[in-house]
Amino acid sequence: MDYDDMLDKAQDEVPEDLGSGERFEMPEVDTRRDGSKTVFENFTEFVKAFNRDEKHLSKFVQNELGTAGHIDGGELVLNGEFRRGQITSRIESYADKYLYCSECGKPDTVLEKEKGVEIMKCQACGARNPV
Repeated sequence: MDYDDMLDKAQDEVPEDLGSGERFEMPEVDTRRDGSKTVFENFTEFVKAFNRDEKHLSKFVQNELGTAGHIDGGELVLNGEFRRGQITSRIESYADKYLYCSECGKPDTVLEKEKGVEIMKCQACGARNPV
């Protein structure tokens, strides 16, 4: 039996229902209105899940929504009224740009500054890309 035969046999024996295969799941966005402000209640949960600086994530969300805001405890308070879906889509955009590796698609990345340029380094495949 040569290598190709063994590989075919091994692939045939792998069960098809291994689950989604995802070990990273993005939390659900929780928001509430507070007068004319929107409070992103579980902001810190995203900061921890993404392993990112809270100021970096906060600034991105604020810029994408075209508003100002501030971090209060574990919440991000945004000036203006925003629907949960609006915030969710901005968080997904952030993940696409600053979390998932463009080479292997894994979320095992870190952001570092090198010579004034922000670099996303993947700890899974070793890719390095400016962002």
